[in-house]
Amino acid sequence: MNTRRITIIVIFLLAFLTGVNFVIFPALSTAFTDSSLFGLSSSQFGNLFIPQVICIIISCLGAPFLVNKWGPKLVLVSGVLLMLISTGALWILHYFITEKAALFPVLMILVACTGTGFGLSITTLNPLAASLFEKGNSSAILLLQFLVGLGTSTSPLMMNLIGNVKYWMYVPGCIFIVVGLIWIALLFLKIGKGTFFTLPEHFKLPGKLWWFFAAIMLYGGVEGTFGSFGGIILKDKGLDNSNASLGLSLFWGGIAVNRLLFGIFSKKADLSSFFLFAPVGVAALILLLLVYPDVRILLLMMFLIGFFMGSIFPGSIGWGTVEFPAYSVVVSGFLMAANQIGTGVATNVLGHFPRYISSILGILMIFMFLICIVFFCLKKDSRIKEAF
Repeated sequence: MNTRRITIIVIFLLAFLTGVNFVIFPALSTAFTDSSLFGLSSSQFGNLFIPQVICIIISCLGAPFLVNKWGPKLVLVSGVLLMLISTGALWILHYFITEKAALFPVLMILVACTGTGFGLSITTLNPLAASLFEKGNSSAILLLQFLVGLGTSTSPLMMNLIGNVKYWMYVPGCIFIVVGLIWIALLFLKIGKGTFFTLPEHFKLPGKLWWFFAAIMLYGGVEGTFGSFGGIILKDKGLDNSNASLGLSLFWGGIAVNRLLFGIFSKKADLSSFFLFAPVGVAALILLLLVYPDVRILLLMMFLIGFFMGSIFPGSIGWGTVEFPAYSVVVSGFLMAANQIGTGVATNVLGHFPRYISSILGILMIFMFLICIVFFCLKKDSRIKEAF
């Protein structure tokens, strides 16, 4: 059970299941807003995720220090356990579905547990994946993020396979059982603390890491906008509801495909130039959305936007891990928090400006150019070639 191969299988499988578990609440949106079930209003359902974003940010920033003190295994076990408790409690709620008044505050608590567990888990999993491969640290993180993304698309698929919303409880029930089994396997693994998780005695954040933070916060704003409001943007450009939903799926599909290909081929070829110019590719596609929103190519454009964005976030974690090896776990937590801040601001603010789609796209284009500038500034005297 303690062999390296078994450890790799468990860790990467856990990454996939962490993604599955993380989006269980959004995946059950139809059950939460169904008047015969939870009966949440649209505003209540939106507010449900505020504690999740806050808890993810706090846990991502705190995880590096917890890992430094207690080691990666205990923090990862605790993070997965928090998500398990939340998912198990959600399943139990189907016995108390008539207690409408108490459901919303209980769900808020469960969402906060999920957010905290996800933040602790993913912050630890990134450097843990990198530590399992002496060479190709960045590739390991890209593949891990691909599996997390694949997992996030699985929960909604499970809900679609069940069909009838009244059987919603089978989704958290199945997830609880599968994640629980992998969690038990995790308990038997021997995971050492290692240099990836040890902070220097005199802790001081490298100045360049703040520039990574700023770039990923801007990236989070762009990802949050397309990920949450991509359908609205496409409808504004002339697509119907069905094709707009398809475009949103293609956006996430493009991100997943990029991360998979990057993880596979970055070991064989120097992809640093593609990574550096990827924000320009996104900016060019956004400009095309503004000046030539041809309905015949909008779906392809959404896929390509996702594709060019795919490597920016995990690639930055991989680059930062190579650049600051003494702060590997801090890089993971710091950039995860930056992504959540950007995403959280976008999803909670942009909904108030549905009539300003063109202005929003213009701002996103500027964000991408700024990210490119930051990356090229960071490239000077860096170790980017080792990361890609």
